[in-house]
Amino acid sequence: SFSIFSRRSLSSIVAADKVFRLIDFRHDLLTTMPESTHAPLLPASPSPANQQNGQQTTSPSSSIPLSHRLVFGALSGMGAATFCHPLDVIRVQMQVGGIQYKNSLDAASQIYSRSGLIEGLYAGVSAAYLRQWMYGSFRIGIYAYLLEQTQNKNISEGKDKNDIQFSRKLAMGCISGGVGSFIGTPSEVALVRMSADSKLSVAERRNYSNVVDCIARITKEEGVTKLWQGATPTVLR
Repeated sequence: SFSIFSRRSLSSIVAADKVFRLIDFRHDLLTTMPESTHAPLLPASPSPANQQNGQQTTSPSSSIPLSHRLVFGALSGMGAATFCHPLDVIRVQMQVGGIQYKNSLDAASQIYSRSGLIEGLYAGVSAAYLRQWMYGSFRIGIYAYLLEQTQNKNISEGKDKNDIQFSRKLAMGCISGGVGSFIGTPSEVALVRMSADSKLSVAERRNYSNVVDCIARITKEEGVTKLWQGATPTVLR
């Protein structure tokens, strides 16, 4: 189960990293573009004020709006969830009570045989997508925004933009992850319920049609506070 969680997290991080590397490259290109489109594209010469201890720094790049970062983070997370959601379903069903599985392959085989691909291994994928918009977007977007602000501050002070203490990066990660986790808890609750539903007996299944139906029924039948059940350990995680 730990390896499944690690692979899903790694896929999301790699996807987001590729997106932001592409965005940073585009902005670096635009900030070094000469005014005349016919002039040769040459790197800007560093000024003495931007040099310290032999290190070359550049002017602060134009900031990518936080709203754009949230969208990019959510889209990259959705891409990862599309491929990795079956692993999440297997993880959830191995962790909850009921049918016992020998290993991950046995779980995948039984889930597929019992419920098929869409209703089995991809059960709750709509909740996984919502989770990326509520949790993944804030986790990745806020961290990238805070990191860029810190880098631009270092550049304006004539420092190496990547001269950031580990403790500061850790704090930025805790803030962005904590905010995203709290906002995304309802989608996490829906994801777990929908992923585990096919493991229940036919009489006990809730048979949620999609994530909207799941959240609406939880709110109506159990109260809105149930959507944030387990929020504290989720934020601490």
